[in-house]
Amino acid sequence: MSKFFEALVGENTENKNIFTPLLGEWEIEWVDGKGTENERHVKREWLFSEILNGEGIQDVFICPSRTERIINPQPDAEYGTTIRIYNPKKQKWDICYACLGKMVYLEAEKVNDEIILTNKSETENLNLWIFSDITADTFHWKNKTSFDKGDTWIINGEVYAKRKI
Repeated sequence: MSKFFEALVGENTENKNIFTPLLGEWEIEWVDGKGTENERHVKREWLFSEILNGEGIQDVFICPSRTERIINPQPDAEYGTTIRIYNPKKQKWDICYACLGKMVYLEAEKVNDEIILTNKSETENLNLWIFSDITADTFHWKNKTSFDKGDTWIINGEVYAKRKI
């Protein structure tokens, strides 16, 4: 398996891109139902790595975290991965997120200081996944949906991330 891992990651090309600040391991707090009687906080992990000789970025999203799932299992637990590869023709990132029973296709671009991922399906509601407030050791992420083409938004979940030391 180490040969596969070595080939997937490849040589360190030190490419810089919009996702470079996210590389590494993160402890995250997932918050959903914020401000409601059903508000929930769950400890998770999020790991980001360069892949394909630096041509792409892959992450592993683990909810609850591997440690937390032993003491606090969740009925909607998710263990997923995202692959991000830059598309020079579109000047955006093509993205695929996959977990058990689901595959989501997105596009990403940097807008001001945020990285905004948008769903590519025109048949579904408008969904945004936004990385913001990115520092060397923290970031904020939120997932939001609009049922009226962007006039109003519902926050589905938020992440508060802190880099693992």
